[in-house]
Amino acid sequence: MSQNSPKQWFNLEEHFYKSVDQRLLDKLRGEMNTAQTAEAIMQVTGISDPALAEEIAAIDVTVETLSAFRLAPMVAVAWADDRIEANERYVISKAAEESGLKPDEPAMKLLDSWTEQRPGAELLDAWCDYARALSQTLNESHRAALKKEIMHQVRAVAEASGGLLGFGSVSPSEKAVIERIEQALS
Repeated sequence: MSQNSPKQWFNLEEHFYKSVDQRLLDKLRGEMNTAQTAEAIMQVTGISDPALAEEIAAIDVTVETLSAFRLAPMVAVAWADDRIEANERYVISKAAEESGLKPDEPAMKLLDSWTEQRPGAELLDAWCDYARALSQTLNESHRAALKKEIMHQVRAVAEASGGLLGFGSVSPSEKAVIERIEQALS
């Protein structure tokens, strides 16, 4: 068969369109999975804003990994200085265990990956949106208790990375992330 035969062009054209169709199909499946995940997140968390639920689902937070997402502020503070210290990783791991995460669960694996490789800024952005929406649904005492717990956890991470007995160990970049987290919870 010659290189310019009609059959060869037909085969190339068919291959091209199959490739395009497969990419479109993959994109459609991804959008459907994100929409289904967003709906499940809304049911589990009580979030009523579909856009927020889709934002959370779009960063690959699933119902199974939602408990790791709750610990995202600790990860953000740990990465504030562009690296995670062993003590910070330990504090995050301890908080995960105390919240009931098991080592073999997808949520713990996700959390481990966040402490190994810095997640994108969209993780904290989505968490802050989530925290604002959640805070609006809670009564004052529950909101205060949640804020107290999360602020205690993020300060523990910030103080774990150095200083003398925890004094002077919170860097300006860690303080900025902590303030952002606190504002989201207000």
